Amino acid sequence: MSTFSERVHEVYKNWQDLANKTPKESDGIRDNFMSELPRFYEDGTEPSQASYDMRYYLHQHEKRLAEKGVRIRRRYTPDPKGVKHAVSRNRPPYTSDLAFCDIFSSTKYTDASSGKVLKKHKKGASIFYANVLNRQDIQDAEYICPNCGHKATLQIFSNGCPMCGTRFQMKQVFPCVSNFYLLPQLASSRTTSWIKPTVITLAVLFGLFGAIYTGYSMWGDVSNKLFAVLIGAGAGLLFGLIGAFASYLLCSILLLFVMMARMTTQAVTTADTQTAALTKKSLTTAMKRFDPEFSYELFEGKVLSLFRAIAFSEDRTNMSIYRGDPNITELDDIIDIDYRGAMKYLNMTVQNGNDLVLLVRIYLFNTYLQNGKIVQKRDDFNMTLVKKLTAQENLGFSIHAVNCKSCAASFDAMHVLQCPTCGAPYHLEDEDWVLVGLKK
Repeated sequence: MSTFSERVHEVYKNWQDLANKTPKESDGIRDNFMSELPRFYEDGTEPSQASYDMRYYLHQHEKRLAEKGVRIRRRYTPDPKGVKHAVSRNRPPYTSDLAFCDIFSSTKYTDASSGKVLKKHKKGASIFYANVLNRQDIQDAEYICPNCGHKATLQIFSNGCPMCGTRFQMKQVFPCVSNFYLLPQLASSRTTSWIKPTVITLAVLFGLFGAIYTGYSMWGDVSNKLFAVLIGAGAGLLFGLIGAFASYLLCSILLLFVMMARMTTQAVTTADTQTAALTKKSLTTAMKRFDPEFSYELFEGKVLSLFRAIAFSEDRTNMSIYRGDPNITELDDIIDIDYRGAMKYLNMTVQNGNDLVLLVRIYLFNTYLQNGKIVQKRDDFNMTLVKKLTAQENLGFSIHAVNCKSCAASFDAMHVLQCPTCGAPYHLEDEDWVLVGLKK
């Protein structure tokens, strides 16, 4: 357990990272992804640097929306006066950058056939977060062709196997956006932008009142009218300064009360996710014992991808990624899934000597279409995942292009439990995480 001084040092180092590190590449990837994501819901163009899991989720989401007859329009507008930054975390062999920026976001749900607006979120201040993952050593990593057994680096395999010509689908391309989410912002540049013009307006009004009142009062008492004008101007300046100070103080007190109310509300609504965020280090430490290359950010994105794939699936009975109860009817009405930015580590055990079982809780804000109406809920789901202890992260292959260990045939294993060529069973847990339990 770390000492208090070590925790203080870690907090101080994190603030230094925030102040001094701005990975330009991650900033650009975040901005490109943020501008490309709304386009996907308009014409189906994939974000160029989305992870493969995210691309699959987007297309599954597209299918669910088409089934429900709903269209989504998203808009993310960067705040020109807001903060843009990226905090880098180097956890070999991965580099993880949490790139964020202040934006104004809006979402509109419409009926695809009639164009009727079902739900509309007004443009609000938010913070857009994107997890950007990279591996510098990925091009030099060694892989084996599943068909002929030829060994070569990923850089060579990216153009197909040089021996047999087999081309296989890459599981990840780095750098990539593995996850993204939005959180409400307490204050934006617009929150305080009204103070300056308000103060100036009130100061001018106070000044004019003071100048006119004083000048008018002295006009009949002095023979030199210029003197009355000068006294009025001086009084106007004094009244203007007093008015500026008083109005600024009043506006600041008003803003303080508004901010305190917002902070109280946000503290209440995010207490669960704040607690969950504290378990990130515990999960990383626990997993490092079994997988030295474990990346929390990569795992977080994978867990979300598993949930989204299951939620938007038409048939959950033959999914290699899911071994739980297929009759989860409440998921059938979900039309949108927003991550609340936190995942809680609950428990980890080793069963049967070779099965690593992990229990986590994810925090979501889900949108349902029920009886023709949009209903939005905060949902927490416990997810039980399992994989073999021998299963290591394999960046060369995808579940959508696996190879049978018996006949080497390639097939999409998402909704197939046996090789379609030879009938041999396929067990995803030998390669990656499988969800065996999902409970609200």
